[in-house]
Amino acid sequence: MLTINKIFPQEKIPEKTESFLFFDIETTGFSRDNTILYLIGCGYFAEEGFQFIQWFNDDGTSEEEILLAFQNILVKKDWQLVTFNGNSFDIPYLKRHYDLNELTCDIEKYPSLDFYQFLKPFQNLFQMTHGKQKDWEQFLGLNREDKYDGGQLIAVYKDYLMSKDEDLLHNLLLHNEDDLLGMKYLLPLFSYRQIFLEDITLQGIAPANKVFERGNGSIAISCRLPLPLPQPLEVSTPIGDLFSDKKDLSILTITLPFVEDVLKHFYKDYHNYYYLPKEERAIHKSVGCYVERQYRRAAKASTCYVKKEGIFLPLPKAQKHFGIQIENYPYEKTFPLYKREYKELRWFAEFDDVFSEKNTGISVYLRDIIKELLITRMECDL
Repeated sequence: MLTINKIFPQEKIPEKTESFLFFDIETTGFSRDNTILYLIGCGYFAEEGFQFIQWFNDDGTSEEEILLAFQNILVKKDWQLVTFNGNSFDIPYLKRHYDLNELTCDIEKYPSLDFYQFLKPFQNLFQMTHGKQKDWEQFLGLNREDKYDGGQLIAVYKDYLMSKDEDLLHNLLLHNEDDLLGMKYLLPLFSYRQIFLEDITLQGIAPANKVFERGNGSIAISCRLPLPLPQPLEVSTPIGDLFSDKKDLSILTITLPFVEDVLKHFYKDYHNYYYLPKEERAIHKSVGCYVERQYRRAAKASTCYVKKEGIFLPLPKAQKHFGIQIENYPYEKTFPLYKREYKELRWFAEFDDVFSEKNTGISVYLRDIIKELLITRMECDL
């Protein structure tokens, strides 16, 4: 077994990464049972810099040694594993090879952050065909020295075992090193993931000039993201727009249409209401019982409503597409919801209610609107 230790200078340890253990493996194929593990590389942040270690199976028979060496690192700390597609490949592969070598290592107990998985929803947004690690590196303007992929290096490794050629060894180690360092440089991409997980803060509201097909006007909602975006973002859809601030990439502006109209608020317990056709509204039976029978009828789900004139904003639809999920948030517990008609899927809320101090769900609203605009944009690109 060949062991390589390096320290890469790091001016400042990125926030919340003290427990991160980056790792990547190289194998002679995808099968977990009929291939050889020939290289494990890992790295983590320390006071002196980014600690980088590689264990190389230099004779084709040192798999057990490199597994044990990696295990010695694993047991030192409650790590958060960081990989690129590691949840699908690296971790299950290592688990199987620890078993094949009759070694005990519960690698699956460690929490895992997989760049490939959390970036997948954004792959279509940024029009990436594959969403490989090199694609995301290029997205950030990074260029690596390594020109190979893992599949091409299988033959290189087999040639090395026969020849022990130092140039071949360099290429094998370089590919793994660039993958590890590349993941470190991809850390700014976590800002996309955090949009879906952390609070988004309302900064301000202003009139907008954008004209949408279904709306009487539009507003610009300025909000602060949990982390600055690594690249400017601009999304235009039929139901709203997103664009990041040119000077501060932690500021995102949402442009939404508003509706100035008469909408309907529907009561769920329609069995307890009468509908008054001449007035086009429902009233509770405790009051409606005093209305003459000829002017009232039993309310249905579709007629159990009252009308309200005002300025309304759309609420995001519950849905899941492209790995992005919008759940049903109980806005109705805070303020009344409205529709144009009973069968319409889109709910609305009054402008003043959405931005009221009583609305404790404003961060959820902003986050889910962003999600819906991203989903809509990706659907438009299909």
